[in-house]
Amino acid sequence: MSWLTIGLLLACPLMMFFCMRGMSGGHKNAKPHSDHDGVSQKELQELQISMADLMEQNHRLSKEVQSLKENASNVIELEEEKNKRVIS
Repeated sequence: MSWLTIGLLLACPLMMFFCMRGMSGGHKNAKPHSDHDGVSQKELQELQISMADLMEQNHRLSKEVQSLKENASNVIELEEEKNKRVIS
């Protein structure tokens, strides 16, 4: 193993250690946060509604993508059959 390989293997854990230490160290002297960090109840409800809408849209788009994939595979199969008939 070369020194470069060893250095790269050690770089990731060391960087993670220092990042995590820096993240936890900054919160020791911080004042406690409020329940929602200054977000009103109305804003929180609006965000929850938006999130539900986005989740529903994501579900619909996932179904559409799956449908398109299935249609694409059907088209490919038909093209292959057509090519076999032309060759024969």
